[in-house]
Amino acid sequence: MSSSSGGPSWVQVFLDTPAEHFEEALSFWSSVTGWRPSQRRGENGQFLTLLPSGGAAYVKMQAVSERAGVHLDLDSDDRPASIIRARELGATPAWTYHDVEVMRSPGGMVFCQTLGAGESAIARGAATILDQVCLDVPSSLWESEVVFWTELTGREAEMGVRPEFVRLPHPTQARILLQRLEEPRGTVSAHPDMATTDRHGVATLHVRLGARVVEVRDRWTVLTAPGGQVYCLTDRDPSTG
Repeated sequence: MSSSSGGPSWVQVFLDTPAEHFEEALSFWSSVTGWRPSQRRGENGQFLTLLPSGGAAYVKMQAVSERAGVHLDLDSDDRPASIIRARELGATPAWTYHDVEVMRSPGGMVFCQTLGAGESAIARGAATILDQVCLDVPSSLWESEVVFWTELTGREAEMGVRPEFVRLPHPTQARILLQRLEEPRGTVSAHPDMATTDRHGVATLHVRLGARVVEVRDRWTVLTAPGGQVYCLTDRDPSTG
């Protein structure tokens, strides 16, 4: 599967965090990524960026009134055209924040249409890196979501090592993975994935920092971070993704 559209110039990953747990969540994510928080912004100081020591920033945090989750910001230097393209592919308007159009995929995944000319590249080289967003897709929505995100991002879709996975990789940006759930109904949601060379050791460290192990699988470990964010540690190569 492939797409001829150019896709966004940059993908921003937002960790949406309950406001009452924001400080402990920020301490956790800054520690496990090794990235320092930026100055806060927004009318209530609800936004910040996690700044890596090298490469372009692409992970941000937002204090929210709902439970923890993830949404994507899709940067473009022609936002009106990107909005029209998303609607043609089946996205629907959700709300507007200042001049930012917030949309939903056909399956309900939230993403924002943001302005940006594109960054350089994410920096690899660390033994552990948050480099991927996994979209959790109810089985009845699987085919439509795979087509939507493939076309919207303009990325080449690759079958995963298991039939329930489809990858949308990118050589310089955050990766996107789609996972087909056993549950047939529901709304598409997302969680962050971290690639690591030492899954057991890193999981032990994360638990000391406040995370909780939910499940250990053959190639990944599911954890919950302080603040309620579900995420996975995976055996993927952090130097390549």
